[in-house]
Amino acid sequence: MFNRDLLERYLKERLQLYFGEGKRNHLIQENEYQAIQRKVELYHKRNIKLVKTYGNMEVNNIWSEKDVTYINYTLHTRYFLKQTDLYFEEAQEERQMAIEKEEIRYDISIPIPKDIINFEIEEDENSGSELSVERNNVYNRFNAVKYAETWWDGHNREYPLYANDCTNFISQCLRAGGVKMNGMPKPGTGWWYKNYSASSYSWRVAHALRRYLPGSKTGIKAEEVPNQKQLSLGDIILYDFEGDGVWNHCTIVVAKDENGEPLVNAHTVNSRKRYWSYYDSSAFTDNINYKFFHIIDGLTNSPIE
Repeated sequence: MFNRDLLERYLKERLQLYFGEGKRNHLIQENEYQAIQRKVELYHKRNIKLVKTYGNMEVNNIWSEKDVTYINYTLHTRYFLKQTDLYFEEAQEERQMAIEKEEIRYDISIPIPKDIINFEIEEDENSGSELSVERNNVYNRFNAVKYAETWWDGHNREYPLYANDCTNFISQCLRAGGVKMNGMPKPGTGWWYKNYSASSYSWRVAHALRRYLPGSKTGIKAEEVPNQKQLSLGDIILYDFEGDGVWNHCTIVVAKDENGEPLVNAHTVNSRKRYWSYYDSSAFTDNINYKFFHIIDGLTNSPIE
């Protein structure tokens, strides 16, 4: 078995770094430490006061080999923030720890496999589609955001859960907002979901969604805007972390801070009300590129602004 006091002390040391207190534990990898430092820097730039942090470790699996105990766990971190108003930013991360003789040998984030993008996106076809969905083309932003807030840290079992789940989650949010699906049964056409084994590339792969959106004439209708402040709640952001033309990630806008900057929810590393730029992510690079898409909702006035 493992010593819970040992884990609690380690977690407390980790959380203290967000306040500039204590020294870096040697178990915290360099890229993670730099991400923590960037988050602290970001709070200062945004005039955010970090009031308190909470950390919870949920053990998922434990096994032993010889004298080493391995623990797979979910780290849930909550940041209590004050700008003008108080709000929580939250994150969930899957991690693994090894303990030998009452000493933590390592603590690492479990690697997330990248999407395989060796596919072809076909022209959007509107005729002959087998899909008929009882939805209209009015995008209900309230319902999309409500879904994003409900399921940011959970799995709706009506849908599959992928190791790289960000786009699958965003598609669920859009569908909850009433966006009409189209294109079935061709995976390279349209944007659609049928069941666990049948969906379009654009439903589940960030790079495919980014390629699909600009030319879409049915289903999701979106326009690219040049500035993140032009986004409304329920709009989406796509990320190319390495700046190599491969789009890796997407998020949905669920709130804005007092400066009009978007706060987003996402899956894979489950995040709630995270600052849109991902400057505090270990995946961030100086070459990062963004695409900002405003979902056309068919209304003169959006339900949420």
